[in-house]
Amino acid sequence: MTALAYVTWTAWFVCVALILSSAVRRLAVQQEFAIYEYLQFICTFWAKSPLYVPESLHGFHYLPIMLIIGTPLSWVNVQLAGTMFGLLSVVFFSFSIFRLAQQIMPTRPIAAAGCILAISLMAALIALRLLQMQMPMTAAMICAAAAGMRGHWRAYASWLLLAVALKPLAIVMVLLSVVTIPKTRVPFIAGIAVLLFFPFAVQDWDYLASEYVNYVRQLLNITNTDPAIWGNQAEFSTLLKTLGLELGAGTRLAIRLGAALVTLWLAWRIALERNARATSFALLVLSACYIGLFNPRQEGMSYLVVVPGLAALSLCFLGRNLTDWRGWLWMALAVMVGIRWGANEARWILPATMVPIWIGLLALTLDPRRWCELLSVKPAYVAATPTEPKNPSTLSA
Repeated sequence: MTALAYVTWTAWFVCVALILSSAVRRLAVQQEFAIYEYLQFICTFWAKSPLYVPESLHGFHYLPIMLIIGTPLSWVNVQLAGTMFGLLSVVFFSFSIFRLAQQIMPTRPIAAAGCILAISLMAALIALRLLQMQMPMTAAMICAAAAGMRGHWRAYASWLLLAVALKPLAIVMVLLSVVTIPKTRVPFIAGIAVLLFFPFAVQDWDYLASEYVNYVRQLLNITNTDPAIWGNQAEFSTLLKTLGLELGAGTRLAIRLGAALVTLWLAWRIALERNARATSFALLVLSACYIGLFNPRQEGMSYLVVVPGLAALSLCFLGRNLTDWRGWLWMALAVMVGIRWGANEARWILPATMVPIWIGLLALTLDPRRWCELLSVKPAYVAATPTEPKNPSTLSA
């Protein structure tokens, strides 16, 4: 193990240990933690009380399946629940980063994983300090990408379904996958059906049907709400409002739909190369960046989903040539979106940083073969033989 690996992994574990221990101590006297809300909503669910409030911007924004998965946390006191949740999140996230590093830099996976963790550290500490679901959702998305890069499509679908169960934002990566990777369509359709209908096996049907209706109404309300109504919002509409441009709800929705089509077009162009490694990794980066800029409920403390993919992308460049300025630029952008800004600054700095990120992704995908070259199995300094296939793994059914 190199000195870089020692330093980065040590810094990661020391920092997360300090933050987690501090959060657990404060759980006894403070309640501004997401884990408190999760535990309250678990009790609400089993008591058949209302989960979703259509007129509110706050409250529960997940699927009922998450409450079933999290029910064991309600069997212990809140400090132990917070400790268990935090430890599982850290271990899961660390594991996912290592699996991704094995794919992007197979000769130095420990050092590569340490670098990604170090770049993601500040954003991860924000999620860990609040004990929120952002870290395990991101970890599941990363595990899915790593599985897809190995051509393990059942594992790919399973990890992504877990991500959706933990936090529905991961549906963005699922939808991109359904369109661009045909062999995942049946598993995802069946899996999403299971996530939606399994709660009916353990809870009253009328209650759940009513809650799903309220959930849809709540999502529509969030989408239509004017920007910056809640202090932590940080996405494209808050950036535009800071610049003095306020758009109507219909215009904002049209922009989000247009951005979704552009994201799908980029993913489709990459998928046409029929390279599983490039496609899986690109879907992770594209879906995370779409969430970062166009999710109407995006908050300043929720940019952890963006950072690891950009950090890994920077290493794809630097692993081939340490002096490649593009790698350092991607790393700088990853650091920028991972910094903890104040609420007023975050609402424009974070989405403003996402603008050059999207410009970079558009430029990178003008020739989608660049993704294949970046994700080639052999490092650049190893000469490929003429008999080696151009794309080591394909998306063929």
